[in-house]
Amino acid sequence: MAAKLSDVAKLAGVSTATVSRVLNNSGYVSRSNREKVLSAIDELDYRPSRVASFLASGKLVFNIGVLSGKRVFKILQDGSDQFYTVVYEGIKEFCRANSMKVCLFPVSDFPENLDGYLLVGGETNESDVRETRKTGKPIVLVDQYLAGVKVDCVVSDGYDGAVYGIKQLLSRGLKRIVNIHGPLSHFGFKDRYDGYVSAMEAAGFLPRAYEFDEEKDNMSAIIDLLLSRYGLPDAIFGCNDTAAIRAMEELQARGVTIPDEVSIIGFDDIVNSAATSPALTTFKIFKREMGVVAARRLLNLLMHSEPHPVKISLFTEFVRRESSLT
Repeated sequence: MAAKLSDVAKLAGVSTATVSRVLNNSGYVSRSNREKVLSAIDELDYRPSRVASFLASGKLVFNIGVLSGKRVFKILQDGSDQFYTVVYEGIKEFCRANSMKVCLFPVSDFPENLDGYLLVGGETNESDVRETRKTGKPIVLVDQYLAGVKVDCVVSDGYDGAVYGIKQLLSRGLKRIVNIHGPLSHFGFKDRYDGYVSAMEAAGFLPRAYEFDEEKDNMSAIIDLLLSRYGLPDAIFGCNDTAAIRAMEELQARGVTIPDEVSIIGFDDIVNSAATSPALTTFKIFKREMGVVAARRLLNLLMHSEPHPVKISLFTEFVRRESSLT
Protein backbone atom coordinates (compact mmCIF):
# COMPACT_ATOMS: atom_id res chain seq x y z
CA MET A 1 0.00 0.00 0.00
CA ALA A 2 1.31 3.46 -0.90
CA ALA A 3 2.79 5.47 1.95
CA LYS A 4 0.87 8.48 3.26
CA LEU A 5 2.10 11.82 4.52
CA SER A 6 1.29 10.72 8.08
CA ASP A 7 3.56 7.67 7.62
CA VAL A 8 6.44 9.95 6.68
CA ALA A 9 5.78 12.15 9.71
CA LYS A 10 5.68 9.14 12.05
CA LEU A 11 8.92 7.63 10.75
CA ALA A 12 10.72 10.98 10.85
CA GLY A 13 9.37 11.79 14.31
CA VAL A 14 7.95 15.15 13.24
CA SER A 15 4.52 16.66 12.63
CA THR A 16 2.65 16.37 9.33
CA ALA A 17 2.92 20.18 9.06
CA THR A 18 6.70 19.87 9.09
CA VAL A 19 6.56 17.25 6.32
CA SER A 20 4.32 19.59 4.27
CA ARG A 21 6.77 22.48 4.73
CA VAL A 22 9.62 20.29 3.47
CA LEU A 23 7.58 19.09 0.48
CA ASN A 24 6.52 22.62 -0.45
CA ASN A 25 9.84 24.25 0.46
CA SER A 26 7.95 26.79 2.55
CA GLY A 27 8.37 27.92 6.14
CA TYR A 28 11.25 27.23 8.51
CA VAL A 29 12.40 23.66 9.09
CA SER A 30 15.63 22.90 10.94
CA ARG A 31 18.38 21.15 9.01
CA SER A 32 18.10 18.13 11.31
CA ASN A 33 14.34 17.73 10.81
CA ARG A 34 14.62 18.35 7.06
CA GLU A 35 17.16 15.51 6.79
CA LYS A 36 14.90 13.21 8.82
CA VAL A 37 11.93 13.95 6.56
CA LEU A 38 13.94 13.45 3.36
CA SER A 39 15.34 10.20 4.71
CA ALA A 40 11.83 8.96 5.60
CA ILE A 41 10.52 9.95 2.17
CA ASP A 42 13.32 7.98 0.54
CA GLU A 43 12.87 4.94 2.81
CA LEU A 44 9.10 4.81 2.30
CA ASP A 45 9.34 5.73 -1.42
CA TYR A 46 6.68 8.36 -0.70
CA ARG A 47 5.11 10.00 -3.77
CA PRO A 48 2.88 12.91 -2.70
CA SER A 49 -0.13 13.67 -4.88
CA ARG A 50 0.09 17.05 -6.52
CA VAL A 51 -3.41 17.91 -5.35
CA ALA A 52 -2.45 17.21 -1.74
CA SER A 53 0.69 19.24 -2.17
CA PHE A 54 -1.26 22.25 -3.43
CA LEU A 55 -3.82 21.96 -0.67
CA ALA A 56 -1.05 21.69 1.91
CA SER A 57 0.50 24.86 0.57
CA GLY A 58 -2.70 26.73 1.31
CA LYS A 59 -4.09 26.82 -2.24
CA LEU A 60 -7.59 25.65 -1.36
CA VAL A 61 -9.48 26.79 -4.46
CA PHE A 62 -8.52 27.41 -8.08
CA ASN A 63 -10.46 30.22 -9.74
CA ILE A 64 -11.20 29.23 -13.33
CA GLY A 65 -12.44 31.47 -16.13
CA VAL A 66 -14.68 29.94 -18.80
CA LEU A 67 -14.28 32.27 -21.79
CA SER A 68 -16.18 32.30 -25.07
CA GLY A 69 -17.13 34.47 -28.04
CA LYS A 70 -20.39 36.42 -28.21
CA ARG A 71 -22.60 33.65 -29.57
CA VAL A 72 -21.41 30.89 -27.24
CA PHE A 73 -21.26 33.27 -24.25
CA LYS A 74 -24.96 34.04 -24.74
CA ILE A 75 -25.71 30.32 -25.03
CA LEU A 76 -23.85 29.53 -21.81
CA GLN A 77 -25.63 32.36 -20.01
CA ASP A 78 -29.15 31.31 -20.95
CA GLY A 79 -28.66 27.57 -21.61
CA SER A 80 -30.33 27.97 -24.99
CA ASP A 81 -28.67 25.14 -26.94
CA GLN A 82 -28.25 21.40 -26.57
CA PHE A 83 -24.49 21.25 -27.13
CA TYR A 84 -22.40 23.85 -25.30
CA THR A 85 -24.83 23.89 -22.39
CA VAL A 86 -24.06 20.20 -21.82
CA VAL A 87 -20.30 20.77 -22.24
CA TYR A 88 -20.50 23.54 -19.63
CA GLU A 89 -22.34 21.26 -17.20
CA GLY A 90 -19.48 18.76 -17.52
CA ILE A 91 -16.96 21.51 -16.76
CA LYS A 92 -18.88 22.64 -13.67
CA GLU A 93 -19.38 19.07 -12.48
CA PHE A 94 -15.65 18.34 -12.49
CA CYS A 95 -14.76 21.69 -10.97
CA ARG A 96 -17.22 21.29 -8.08
CA ALA A 97 -15.53 18.01 -7.16
CA ASN A 98 -11.97 19.33 -7.43
CA SER A 99 -11.71 22.65 -5.59
CA MET A 100 -12.17 24.73 -8.74
CA LYS A 101 -14.50 27.72 -8.79
CA VAL A 102 -15.93 28.50 -12.24
CA CYS A 103 -16.75 31.98 -13.53
CA LEU A 104 -18.14 32.76 -17.00
CA PHE A 105 -16.78 35.71 -19.02
CA PRO A 106 -16.81 36.91 -22.64
CA VAL A 107 -13.37 36.35 -24.16
CA SER A 108 -13.25 40.06 -25.04
CA ASP A 109 -13.44 41.12 -21.38
CA PHE A 110 -12.06 38.82 -18.70
CA PRO A 111 -10.10 39.35 -15.46
CA GLU A 112 -6.40 38.53 -15.62
CA ASN A 113 -6.04 37.44 -12.01
CA LEU A 114 -7.62 33.99 -12.32
CA ASP A 115 -5.65 30.76 -12.03
CA GLY A 116 -6.49 29.29 -15.44
CA TYR A 117 -8.82 29.55 -18.41
CA LEU A 118 -11.04 27.32 -20.55
CA LEU A 119 -11.78 28.85 -23.96
CA VAL A 120 -15.02 27.28 -25.16
CA GLY A 121 -16.39 27.12 -28.71
CA GLY A 122 -15.50 27.26 -32.37
CA GLU A 123 -15.43 31.07 -32.34
CA THR A 124 -12.13 31.00 -30.44
CA ASN A 125 -9.30 32.30 -32.65
CA GLU A 126 -5.55 32.87 -32.46
CA SER A 127 -6.02 36.44 -31.22
CA ASP A 128 -8.09 35.16 -28.28
CA VAL A 129 -5.33 32.70 -27.40
CA ARG A 130 -2.63 35.39 -27.62
CA GLU A 131 -4.54 37.73 -25.32
CA THR A 132 -5.25 35.00 -22.78
CA ARG A 133 -1.65 33.78 -22.85
CA LYS A 134 -0.50 37.25 -21.77
CA THR A 135 -1.80 36.41 -18.29
CA GLY A 136 0.86 33.72 -18.01
CA LYS A 137 -1.80 31.28 -16.81
CA PRO A 138 -2.60 27.84 -18.30
CA ILE A 139 -5.34 27.62 -20.92
CA VAL A 140 -7.27 24.82 -22.62
CA LEU A 141 -9.46 25.12 -25.72
CA VAL A 142 -12.77 23.25 -25.71
CA ASP A 143 -14.34 22.18 -29.03
CA GLN A 144 -11.73 24.10 -30.98
CA TYR A 145 -8.28 23.32 -32.40
CA LEU A 146 -6.00 25.94 -33.95
CA ALA A 147 -3.35 24.46 -36.24
CA GLY A 148 0.18 25.59 -35.48
CA VAL A 149 -0.72 27.34 -32.22
CA LYS A 150 0.27 24.42 -29.97
CA VAL A 151 -2.21 25.06 -27.20
CA ASP A 152 -3.95 22.36 -25.18
CA CYS A 153 -7.35 21.45 -26.59
CA VAL A 154 -10.16 18.92 -26.25
CA VAL A 155 -12.23 18.12 -29.33
CA SER A 156 -14.42 15.38 -30.81
CA ASP A 157 -13.09 13.20 -33.63
CA GLY A 158 -15.41 14.38 -36.38
CA TYR A 159 -13.15 13.15 -39.16
CA ASP A 160 -13.41 9.56 -38.00
CA GLY A 161 -17.18 9.85 -37.58
CA ALA A 162 -17.68 11.41 -41.00
CA VAL A 163 -15.64 8.72 -42.75
CA TYR A 164 -17.63 6.02 -40.99
CA GLY A 165 -20.97 7.66 -41.87
CA ILE A 166 -20.14 8.13 -45.56
CA LYS A 167 -18.93 4.54 -45.81
CA GLN A 168 -22.24 3.40 -44.31
CA LEU A 169 -24.17 5.33 -46.97
CA LEU A 170 -21.94 4.11 -49.79
CA SER A 171 -22.37 0.52 -48.64
CA ARG A 172 -26.10 0.90 -49.32
CA GLY A 173 -25.46 2.00 -52.88
CA LEU A 174 -25.98 5.72 -52.17
CA LYS A 175 -23.43 7.64 -54.24
CA ARG A 176 -24.75 11.18 -54.67
CA ILE A 177 -24.00 12.34 -51.14
CA VAL A 178 -24.08 16.06 -50.35
CA ASN A 179 -22.50 17.74 -47.32
CA ILE A 180 -24.05 20.73 -45.55
CA HIS A 181 -21.69 22.31 -43.04
CA GLY A 182 -21.22 25.35 -40.83
CA PRO A 183 -18.29 27.83 -41.01
CA LEU A 184 -15.08 25.93 -41.74
CA SER A 185 -13.16 28.24 -39.39
CA HIS A 186 -14.73 26.08 -36.67
CA PHE A 187 -12.52 23.02 -36.23
CA GLY A 188 -15.48 20.72 -35.63
CA PHE A 189 -17.14 21.58 -38.95
CA LYS A 190 -13.83 21.49 -40.84
CA ASP A 191 -12.88 18.13 -39.35
CA ARG A 192 -16.20 16.56 -40.37
CA TYR A 193 -16.07 18.20 -43.80
CA ASP A 194 -12.54 16.84 -44.37
CA GLY A 195 -13.71 13.35 -43.40
CA TYR A 196 -16.62 13.61 -45.84
CA VAL A 197 -14.36 14.75 -48.71
CA SER A 198 -11.77 12.06 -47.96
CA ALA A 199 -14.35 9.25 -47.91
CA MET A 200 -16.05 10.43 -51.10
CA GLU A 201 -12.80 10.85 -53.03
CA ALA A 202 -11.46 7.52 -51.81
CA ALA A 203 -14.58 5.88 -53.26
CA GLY A 204 -14.16 7.74 -56.55
CA PHE A 205 -17.10 10.14 -56.14
CA LEU A 206 -17.22 13.91 -56.45
CA PRO A 207 -17.84 15.78 -53.16
CA ARG A 208 -20.41 18.58 -53.18
CA ALA A 209 -20.91 20.87 -50.18
CA TYR A 210 -22.93 23.91 -49.10
CA GLU A 211 -22.40 26.24 -46.13
CA PHE A 212 -25.30 26.65 -43.71
CA ASP A 213 -25.65 29.90 -41.75
CA GLU A 214 -27.48 28.82 -38.60
CA GLU A 215 -28.19 32.35 -37.38
CA LYS A 216 -29.66 33.59 -40.67
CA ASP A 217 -31.08 30.14 -41.54
CA ASN A 218 -30.40 30.00 -45.27
CA MET A 219 -31.43 26.34 -45.57
CA SER A 220 -34.40 27.04 -47.85
CA ALA A 221 -32.09 28.77 -50.32
CA ILE A 222 -29.56 25.92 -50.06
CA ILE A 223 -32.16 23.28 -50.87
CA ASP A 224 -33.51 25.32 -53.79
CA LEU A 225 -29.99 25.73 -55.16
CA LEU A 226 -29.20 22.05 -54.61
CA LEU A 227 -32.33 20.83 -56.41
CA SER A 228 -31.99 23.25 -59.32
CA ARG A 229 -28.28 22.71 -60.02
CA TYR A 230 -27.57 19.20 -58.77
CA GLY A 231 -30.90 17.48 -58.57
CA LEU A 232 -32.20 15.24 -55.83
CA PRO A 233 -29.25 13.67 -53.95
CA ASP A 234 -29.20 10.13 -52.61
CA ALA A 235 -28.19 11.39 -49.16
CA ILE A 236 -27.32 14.48 -47.15
CA PHE A 237 -24.66 14.48 -44.46
CA GLY A 238 -25.13 17.42 -42.10
CA CYS A 239 -22.09 18.54 -40.10
CA ASN A 240 -24.41 19.10 -37.15
CA ASP A 241 -27.93 18.01 -36.24
CA THR A 242 -29.41 21.47 -36.71
CA ALA A 243 -28.31 21.53 -40.36
CA ALA A 244 -29.53 17.97 -40.93
CA ILE A 245 -32.92 18.65 -39.32
CA ARG A 246 -33.45 21.85 -41.29
CA ALA A 247 -32.51 20.07 -44.53
CA MET A 248 -35.02 17.36 -43.71
CA GLU A 249 -37.76 19.91 -43.03
CA GLU A 250 -37.11 21.79 -46.27
CA LEU A 251 -37.06 18.60 -48.35
CA GLN A 252 -40.27 17.34 -46.73
CA ALA A 253 -41.92 20.71 -47.42
CA ARG A 254 -41.14 20.07 -51.10
CA GLY A 255 -42.72 16.62 -51.01
CA VAL A 256 -39.52 14.57 -50.67
CA THR A 257 -39.86 11.38 -48.61
CA ILE A 258 -37.18 10.64 -45.99
CA PRO A 259 -35.42 8.19 -46.16
CA ASP A 260 -37.00 6.52 -49.21
CA GLU A 261 -35.88 9.26 -51.59
CA VAL A 262 -33.12 10.94 -49.57
CA SER A 263 -31.23 9.56 -46.56
CA ILE A 264 -30.13 12.11 -43.96
CA ILE A 265 -27.42 11.85 -41.30
CA GLY A 266 -26.57 14.50 -38.72
CA PHE A 267 -23.85 15.01 -36.12
CA ASP A 268 -23.95 15.80 -32.36
CA ASP A 269 -26.98 13.79 -31.15
CA ILE A 270 -28.76 16.73 -29.55
CA VAL A 271 -32.03 15.95 -27.75
CA ASN A 272 -34.16 17.11 -30.69
CA SER A 273 -32.55 14.60 -33.04
CA ALA A 274 -34.57 11.74 -31.57
CA ALA A 275 -37.83 13.72 -31.78
CA THR A 276 -37.86 14.43 -35.52
CA SER A 277 -40.10 12.50 -37.90
CA PRO A 278 -38.46 10.31 -38.96
CA ALA A 279 -35.98 10.24 -36.07
CA LEU A 280 -32.55 11.49 -37.13
CA THR A 281 -29.62 9.14 -37.68
CA THR A 282 -26.60 10.91 -36.21
CA PHE A 283 -23.30 10.69 -34.36
CA LYS A 284 -23.22 11.10 -30.62
CA ILE A 285 -20.60 13.53 -29.33
CA PHE A 286 -19.85 12.94 -25.68
CA LYS A 287 -20.44 16.54 -24.72
CA ARG A 288 -20.46 16.23 -20.93
CA GLU A 289 -17.29 14.13 -21.11
CA MET A 290 -15.66 16.79 -23.29
CA GLY A 291 -16.22 19.34 -20.53
CA VAL A 292 -14.94 16.98 -17.84
CA VAL A 293 -11.80 16.07 -19.80
CA ALA A 294 -11.03 19.73 -20.53
CA ALA A 295 -11.40 20.74 -16.88
CA ARG A 296 -9.24 17.79 -15.80
CA ARG A 297 -6.56 18.78 -18.29
CA LEU A 298 -6.57 22.34 -16.94
CA LEU A 299 -6.20 21.02 -13.39
CA ASN A 300 -3.14 19.01 -14.49
CA LEU A 301 -1.62 22.17 -15.94
CA LEU A 302 -2.38 24.11 -12.79
CA MET A 303 -0.48 21.48 -10.83
CA HIS A 304 2.42 21.60 -13.32
CA SER A 305 1.72 18.02 -14.33
CA GLU A 306 2.41 16.90 -17.93
CA PRO A 307 2.99 20.46 -19.17
CA HIS A 308 3.63 19.63 -22.85
CA PRO A 309 0.59 20.75 -24.90
CA VAL A 310 -1.74 17.98 -26.04
CA LYS A 311 -4.68 17.62 -28.40
CA ILE A 312 -7.23 15.27 -26.85
CA SER A 313 -9.79 13.86 -29.29
CA LEU A 314 -12.89 11.95 -28.18
CA PHE A 315 -14.32 9.35 -30.57
CA THR A 316 -17.98 9.66 -31.54
CA GLU A 317 -20.64 6.94 -31.60
CA PHE A 318 -22.95 6.17 -34.55
CA VAL A 319 -26.63 6.38 -33.59
CA ARG A 320 -28.75 4.52 -36.14
CA ARG A 321 -32.32 5.83 -36.45
CA GLU A 322 -34.99 6.11 -39.17
CA SER A 323 -33.83 9.05 -41.34
CA SER A 324 -31.33 7.00 -43.33
CA LEU A 325 -31.19 3.64 -45.09
CA THR A 326 -28.04 2.69 -43.15
